[in-house]
Amino acid sequence: MQLLEQIGAFAGLAAFIGLALLAMLAFSQARDIRRLREWAGSAPERDAERKESTSVVAAKRAEELRELEESRTAERDALDQREERRRRREAGLPELTRGERLREAFSSFGSRLAEPRYLIAIFVVVVLVAGGAIYIATQGSDNADGKDGRGKSAATLKPSEIEVSVLNGTAVTGLAGTYGDKVERKGFQLGAVTNSARSFTGSVVMFRRGNAPEARRVASVLGISDVRLMSADIASVSGAAPVAVIVGEDNAQTSG
Repeated sequence: MQLLEQIGAFAGLAAFIGLALLAMLAFSQARDIRRLREWAGSAPERDAERKESTSVVAAKRAEELRELEESRTAERDALDQREERRRRREAGLPELTRGERLREAFSSFGSRLAEPRYLIAIFVVVVLVAGGAIYIATQGSDNADGKDGRGKSAATLKPSEIEVSVLNGTAVTGLAGTYGDKVERKGFQLGAVTNSARSFTGSVVMFRRGNAPEARRVASVLGISDVRLMSADIASVSGAAPVAVIVGEDNAQTSG
């Protein structure tokens, strides 16, 4: 009986140790299974990360290869160019062809244009040209051939279309009225008839800016050779007439 009790005690102790080991193995297996499940759940994300990393590396490598190929191509072109220039020197020809010289000249000119001082100069020139074009377009050109910016000439104008004021530029009383009658008889519209604030030795036809053809038409009909732009003092007494005839001492005896 005492032997059986000892055997039973050892068997119980062995069973207890076995159960403990079995429990530890079970816990360890459960932990490993949980880790495997977590790894399996995150596998697509890791796969995407690996693919992205691989794509970045591949793109970087392709860019490096492209740059290397461009560098090699540039070196080959430079060598070919040097060799070609050497052959041209040996043949007694200029190192650069005409096309190469033109390209270098244009390249140098383009680099200069990029400098601030040249950009400022170009801007100033453009502004001046644009301002001149606008001035010509809005004001017209009162030139010596009798044509202005509207394209009309003295020969195509009718006297009835032109209003003319007459001013007495002498000390002869009533000269403006007498000469005004003559202007009307020539078919012109008679505007203001008055005296000039200053005297004139020779008769003159004045015009407001943009009305040079009308003035030359009047001067041609009346036989006056002096045609000029209207001064401020004459404009102030001429009303709205675009053309003014100032009778001078040379026509002081005009009576009709």
